[in-house]
Amino acid sequence: MNPLERVLAEDLARTLTAISGNAGEGTLAFLTAHHPELRSRIEAAESELAARRAELLERYQVWGSALEAVENLWALAGWEASQPGAADAVRAAA
Repeated sequence: MNPLERVLAEDLARTLTAISGNAGEGTLAFLTAHHPELRSRIEAAESELAARRAELLERYQVWGSALEAVENLWALAGWEASQPGAADAVRAAA
């Protein structure tokens, strides 16, 4: 589990704890029987939440790739700079 997944899991756990404190046993059945429009809104909100989570995780992968690219380029720069004559080549180019 990556760091973002941990944060999202903690947020979800806090939300579920709050929900369980507010919605007692039988709430879903009550909504189904008496307030189907509210149940529908809850389902839509939960779907939106799942979509946003997936989006965040996808973007986090892009972030990780960007971090890796920066790290690799700096490693290459360090390697290039450590080669014999590299400082002379830089001075000559300037």
